[in-house]
Amino acid sequence: MESYVKTALVPLHHEVLIPWAGLRTRLSEPPPVLSLDFHTDTLACTARGIPSPGLKDGLDPESVRNAVRTLHHDEHFDWALRAGLISKAVILSISPQIGPTPCPGLHVLPFRDVPPVQTILNDPESARSFADMLLSCGLPESEELDFTRSAGPWILDIDCDVFLTGKALEYPEGGLFADWIRRAALITVSRESDWVKLLRLPGELLTGELLASRLLEKMRATMRTPIR
Repeated sequence: MESYVKTALVPLHHEVLIPWAGLRTRLSEPPPVLSLDFHTDTLACTARGIPSPGLKDGLDPESVRNAVRTLHHDEHFDWALRAGLISKAVILSISPQIGPTPCPGLHVLPFRDVPPVQTILNDPESARSFADMLLSCGLPESEELDFTRSAGPWILDIDCDVFLTGKALEYPEGGLFADWIRRAALITVSRESDWVKLLRLPGELLTGELLASRLLEKMRATMRTPIR
């Protein structure tokens, strides 16, 4: 894991449990999480053969490391909720699996005006405008996101496979995404290089490493300006 001021960069999405645990140990209560992701694998952590964690497991370093070794995809949201690492997880997804989730604190919302995922995969050029404007026009408004404007600490979590084009990283400094960057107590970024390569639109030369590097550079510039 590579750490910067209030940011943590990891290779795979489930490895964010380690920096999340680092923040949790400094707080009296578990924080909520807002995650941006292409997929929404809202699977139970027990699907990987590990027992359901207790509410104190999120404060035990060995339990967290064991979860990172065992989990593979997005089961870490369920584990973090059950283990008392986080209080709530809201996932903004391009490919939302709307339906029952393994625990009550896990919520999935689609991006605004998101095309059907089969359209993105089978007719990617028709989805380019949406992809390019993801952070400027695609962020929804919902009561589920009210915690992002509260005084309490919360986590902004970004999986790089949500960016299908290079232009997708662009966002207005006075916009919602910039406000999230300034307000979050911790920002976790997952490279997910294999998924970035698989999902990027035709003609894009994106890699997880390139996206993460550019995103961190832009976010550090945003952090230097005050909250409005």
